Amino acid sequence: MKLFARKAVLAGLAGLTAMVTLAACSSDNGGNGPTIPAVPTGLAVAPVSGTTAHISWNASSGATSYSLQRALKSAPTVYTDIGGAITGTSYDDATLTLPVTEYAYRVAATNSEGTSAYSTAVSFFAGVLTGDITASRTLYADTLYTLSGYVKVQNGATLTIQPGTRIIGDTLQPGSSLWILRGAKIQAAGTVTQPIVFTSGRLPGNRKPGDWGGIIIIGNGIINRTGNPIQTEGGAAGESENYAGGTDNADNSGTLRYVRIEFAGYDVSNGAGQELNTLSSYAVGRGTTYEYIESMAGLDDSFEYWGGAVDGRYLVSYESGDDHFDWTEGYQGRNQFLIAFQSTRLAPHPGSGVLSADPRGFEGDGCDPLVSGCTLTTTSASTPYSMPVWANFTMIGAGTLVAGFPADGNGGVWRRGTGGTVYNGVLSRFTGTAINIRDAWTDSLWIGSGGRDSLWISNTLLAQNAANLDAGFAAAPNWNAGRLATMLQYATDVQVDTLLGYTLTPPALNFKPKAGSPATTGGMTAPPALVTNRTTNYFGGTWVNTSYIGAVDPAAGTPWYSGWTAYETN
Repeated sequence: MKLFARKAVLAGLAGLTAMVTLAACSSDNGGNGPTIPAVPTGLAVAPVSGTTAHISWNASSGATSYSLQRALKSAPTVYTDIGGAITGTSYDDATLTLPVTEYAYRVAATNSEGTSAYSTAVSFFAGVLTGDITASRTLYADTLYTLSGYVKVQNGATLTIQPGTRIIGDTLQPGSSLWILRGAKIQAAGTVTQPIVFTSGRLPGNRKPGDWGGIIIIGNGIINRTGNPIQTEGGAAGESENYAGGTDNADNSGTLRYVRIEFAGYDVSNGAGQELNTLSSYAVGRGTTYEYIESMAGLDDSFEYWGGAVDGRYLVSYESGDDHFDWTEGYQGRNQFLIAFQSTRLAPHPGSGVLSADPRGFEGDGCDPLVSGCTLTTTSASTPYSMPVWANFTMIGAGTLVAGFPADGNGGVWRRGTGGTVYNGVLSRFTGTAINIRDAWTDSLWIGSGGRDSLWISNTLLAQNAANLDAGFAAAPNWNAGRLATMLQYATDVQVDTLLGYTLTPPALNFKPKAGSPATTGGMTAPPALVTNRTTNYFGGTWVNTSYIGAVDPAAGTPWYSGWTAYETN
């Protein structure tokens, strides 16, 4: 593999180690006195930020301190002491330089009898991504990459990212972000033990939402806005891209699998309401794979979709600055097994934007009539309708945990002519209304007498919300109390963690319902009418009909989100 070839670049450093070190030996004391410590083992180097690496090793018996040295690729025989006499078994080297540097580290153990030989050297690579990527390129797991500025993969190029690779956003370049443009691809397939991580360039403890911009993908899928061009958010920064005119909802923009995206988001409009999100999907087709993706501590929406039909499963959103899942402009994707959790409002990085006044679990639009090319009147709405599927979700709001959390913090808002199918889910602990229908046209899309057979919400457990339904929704002509009683469940008088058995104290989060929980039964085991013909070709035809409600099978062993996700708020 090419990875091994890259590591061979510094292979000579290991051989040089033996030439410049002394072998460990015992004192001349008959073998009963102190000895020089053994050479430390387990030397490892891990990236912390664009200018910091964390070096660690195993303790050597009898050692009182350690000597750490570093060499550059440009001078592989010249080692420099760093850190002085280190009494622990790790050190953070905060003196790395960019753009592209390759380092090697080695360590020795010391006590009153002397110093051991140095360990075999371990290499470390650092690099920068900037500007346009016009030819296919691979990012390697042995390299820490800094994403600096608006980095755009151009039409015809593929960006491949190895499992375990770490990419950090340059916090000194506002809005630093990765764009996969129409005709380009990203192939980022991590594993459960080696997820690909996009995160802040700041050290842990100092990271905030908005530290960098996020990931933006533009496909060739269909939207319901008319006109050309239609620009992505970001025009005020001069970085917007046209996503109009797509014709192929099967378009393929690549793969995101076992990927974490942390501390992202940026206001690209200087307060005018246009933001980069954790993962922004413009007209992305269902040939694209979104599977096992986590958004952590984003400034704005975690997952936002403008048209297209990209499918998703096993998606996690922790501590979103705005909506967890947001769609508009004819989005047609199918999504199953989703977690959204909110317990706090994290302050954003200064200058990156402001907190949302209406953070929600779901926010669904057909098409916003306030933008060009969209229609919403009493007699018509833009088509094709937004018709996503959201099944087996667990959404937990902040409830009373956060004083002053916005009253418009609803579990789900359906408005501006959106259709869709929502079932087998949990909406709990929202400070506003669990299910909120905002306008008459959206109400007219309900399945049933007088409806347009395009919107279905059922088999959803509502627990501990300030209100389950707003008054306008309860009185809607195409929805009635009798149907509510058969299609939704209520449990407003019991704390959701007690009722369902979840563990909701970060970071030890557990969303598997306990035995006897109402979430273990009540699932819709056959797809609703709107979904019956839409479950084929879903991740190889693996749509799951469940008898349980929520994102996690109560009979499962290890939950699907274990091992690759992380809950870190700073």
